[in-house]
Amino acid sequence: MIIQLKAHAGQNYLDRLIKHLERDGIGRERLDIYSGDTYTLVGIKGDASRLNQDQYRALSYVLDVHRISDPFKELSRQFHPKNSVIRLAGGHRVGAELTIIGGPCAIETQQQLLKSAKLAAEAGANVIRGGAFKPRTLHRSFQGLGEEGLKYLDETRQALGLPVISEIMDASDIPLFEKYGVDIWQVGARNCLNYSFLDALSQVKNPRPVMLKRGDHVLMEEFLGAALRLYEGNPQVILCERGDKTPDRIHRNVLNLNNVAYLKQNYHLPVIVDPSHGSGVRKLVPDLGLAGIAAGADGLMVEVHYNPEKALCDGAQSLCREFKDLVPQARAIYDLRRPAATVRA
Repeated sequence: MIIQLKAHAGQNYLDRLIKHLERDGIGRERLDIYSGDTYTLVGIKGDASRLNQDQYRALSYVLDVHRISDPFKELSRQFHPKNSVIRLAGGHRVGAELTIIGGPCAIETQQQLLKSAKLAAEAGANVIRGGAFKPRTLHRSFQGLGEEGLKYLDETRQALGLPVISEIMDASDIPLFEKYGVDIWQVGARNCLNYSFLDALSQVKNPRPVMLKRGDHVLMEEFLGAALRLYEGNPQVILCERGDKTPDRIHRNVLNLNNVAYLKQNYHLPVIVDPSHGSGVRKLVPDLGLAGIAAGADGLMVEVHYNPEKALCDGAQSLCREFKDLVPQARAIYDLRRPAATVRA
């Protein structure tokens, strides 16, 4: 980190800054000081990530503060060049193999979940999704089955032998997700920046992998900050890009593939693309999913329903038989895109 003092700030102000840094645990031996004709620059060697950048910028005699290293360096390829791998029950490795998550947006009945999950599994899905708790915009809309839905999801996992993922909405539901052995805990877009909730998840004693979905219009810096909060307590973090809302009447959402490429090039966590929410339109889902894999994603999360026209949630963006055509195409692009991906356990 480099701190630039204001023009013609003298030795008195430099001494004040040094004392301020010493109070924050930065000794003089870690400082490189350059005094020019106009400005004085103070460089801090080593890890300065714990320093409050805004606090130093607010000092009356400081012109600006510049970070040299990535503030999210624990997640950065600068320090961890290989892809992180998250191992699921049954042996699937997220980040080292193509991950295809398929299943209904919401668990409606035991039969609906099982039929939809079988359809997804037969098409090539290696993780089954199903929402037991649904954060709907209108409270009168279907809110999910709650614990009963988690019970059905557990039964489906045992029947198909595949790991499952479901959205957890509140810290009070942690015991339920532990009770029914949900393999991946999904943090939805609405909870992406719910810091107290993220902290609670990071402190679970026997943590499961957590998938963090980026909220629409959540900045990349905010998204990475949220991921880091989870990662410091539980390194089993999966990132998920699901797009942004748009004023364009043609599109419900716009999938942000810039974020996918940026995350994969600069950070080591697995990245999943959600083309269902990234478009909101069924016929666009396959093409956007393939584009996500081409951009470097480690996998897809797609809403699959055996009868989308009767779905209680997101039927307009759910695939049915189209899913079996998507999976082999995604696999072909994945193999072409990353024939020799490097990984780290």
